[in-house]
Amino acid sequence: MSAWDELKNSIRKIVLMEEKLNQLSSGLSSMSERVMDHEKRLIRIETMIELAGGRGGSGPKRLS
Repeated sequence: MSAWDELKNSIRKIVLMEEKLNQLSSGLSSMSERVMDHEKRLIRIETMIELAGGRGGSGPKRLS
């Protein structure tokens, strides 16, 4: 294989790696948004549970 072919193949590999990195970056960004959405939902659920437990005095009872 000539030096020119090796250079061409190396450049092709770099371009493919760059494309894969861009795809990974996009996927990571999407995943980050989903995690933040789940965190917000979890906080709302925890808040609803705390409010429901404190309203009628029907929260957890302590053992003496």
